Amino acid sequence: MRSPKSELMKKNVKNITKDKSAENVRKANNPSPRNVKSPKEKSANIIESIYDGYFEVDLAGNFTFFNSKLCEIHGYSAEELKGMNFRQYSDEENAKKAFKAFNEIFKTGKAGKTVDYEIIRPDGTRRQVEVSASLIKDAKGNNLGFRGITRDVTERKLIDEALKQSEERYRTILEEMEDAYYEVDLAGNFTFVNDASCRHIGYSREDLLGKNFRIHMHQEDKGIIYDAFRNIFMTGKPQKNISYRVIRKDGTTAFAELTGFPLFNEKGKIAGFRGIGRDVTRRKLIEEELRQSEERYRTVMDEIEEWYFETDITGNIIFSNDVFIRYLGYPRARLIGHNLREFIRQEDAEDFYRICDHVCETGQIIRNFPQEFVQRYGETTYAEFSILPKRDETGEIFGLRVVGHDITERKKIEKMLDYKATHDPLTGLSNRALLMDRLEVALAQARRANNKLAVMLLDLDHFKKINDKMGHLEGDKLLKEIGARLSGLLRQNDTIARIGGDEFVILLPEIKQIDDIIVLADKIINTVKQPSFLADGRVNSSASIGIVIYPDDCQDIGEMLKNADIAMYRAKSKGRDNYQFFYNIKK
Repeated sequence: MRSPKSELMKKNVKNITKDKSAENVRKANNPSPRNVKSPKEKSANIIESIYDGYFEVDLAGNFTFFNSKLCEIHGYSAEELKGMNFRQYSDEENAKKAFKAFNEIFKTGKAGKTVDYEIIRPDGTRRQVEVSASLIKDAKGNNLGFRGITRDVTERKLIDEALKQSEERYRTILEEMEDAYYEVDLAGNFTFVNDASCRHIGYSREDLLGKNFRIHMHQEDKGIIYDAFRNIFMTGKPQKNISYRVIRKDGTTAFAELTGFPLFNEKGKIAGFRGIGRDVTRRKLIEEELRQSEERYRTVMDEIEEWYFETDITGNIIFSNDVFIRYLGYPRARLIGHNLREFIRQEDAEDFYRICDHVCETGQIIRNFPQEFVQRYGETTYAEFSILPKRDETGEIFGLRVVGHDITERKKIEKMLDYKATHDPLTGLSNRALLMDRLEVALAQARRANNKLAVMLLDLDHFKKINDKMGHLEGDKLLKEIGARLSGLLRQNDTIARIGGDEFVILLPEIKQIDDIIVLADKIINTVKQPSFLADGRVNSSASIGIVIYPDDCQDIGEMLKNADIAMYRAKSKGRDNYQFFYNIKK
């Protein structure tokens, strides 16, 4: 540990060896050097070594003597400062303040701290200084000027101001915040409480200061606080979310939540505790009401047969009852937080979200909307549901509620009935009703696009003889086989229908050239001629085909089918096993 004497010696060495400013000051103060140091020179050396600025001025305020530290404080060289008046480095306000202070010394003769004021350095920067001064008198007691000490207190002033503002902010926060704040010593006696603490428990500040924290504790919860602050003392770490009951001054019970911190003294030892607490009575009551409400709600949700779930505004599932979870077959963790898109077929997603957006934008309820869902193992099931908007306390829509039920079995029945209504029960091909619908659509599209389409009417040759010889069951087998062969020759958007016993119609939309029809007709003739093997052995069959082209041969569906029939009979009259175009008959 260094002694004060060694520190002073170090400081003196530092001051003596500083560039040449001290020498310049000595020259400015003592222009005639001497080989032997006078008492005045010795005094100047001592003055030069002090930490603060030293000055002497005449009665007009002009510098007559000073040390190098004063030059450093003012920012002037010794030559510049010599003879300078205090008004040259002060603004008007600070010059008046300095004059008033020195004038008071002149009139009263009393020395001491004179004034705090601001000086202006040559570079324009300002510094705060603290000046102490006294009168200089001659041997007869006449006033000659002033001597004094100037201390640069700029940094200290900044720190003091920052500390003042910090304390003001701290006190404002403590008194204005809604949370309770208090400090206790190690025995648990209150040493400070803010207004919120008093409001929360109904005691005045005078009631609490010096009293133990047990004054407002519920008897059964005193151990909670004791254990919490014991842990803080042992670990030096804060303890959060300490919940306990409070007994107010009027005897009513309230609920509080506290965060406790250690309170350290200047030696770094724990000298007490500080706490920030809040009254959570209302929250506790709401939580209990909510718990009971949710319990009732969950009971209803889990007992009803309908499935129910909720989503946020983007379609992420945030709640689901057990019925919906069982319906999709996923565990709850796989469902909650995931978007509905994951459980809907991709081709249906846009339509589904369009409906959801409509509900969010308009607030209207959508009822009994059908939708397919994909279950855990990829099976598609059908549902019918209603979508309701979910609103916050301001009425803004922030999500959706969905109530629905499984209609998979109903859909299967509907599909089966629809299929039976539109398909031939024997071959599974389109029937006359479905053919007429597709002819109507294809004809309308051809008219709009100015395209051609073709229709082939195909009749098996001598089918009645096969039926009579082998029986209707074998005849039906032949019809099914021929239907399957013909289906394999067609494009995806072509249609083949069975419209009678052994009659088939083929619809060919968007025909580019006649040659394409001829190629297909040849394939059909050759395909039908391939032998079939029935119960009684090998059977050879053939077909006669009539072909019409829109708009060359007809203008409507009735005319189309009539002319195709005419062309088909022309093929039969030509020996069967061939095809005929209607436009050739017209020639």
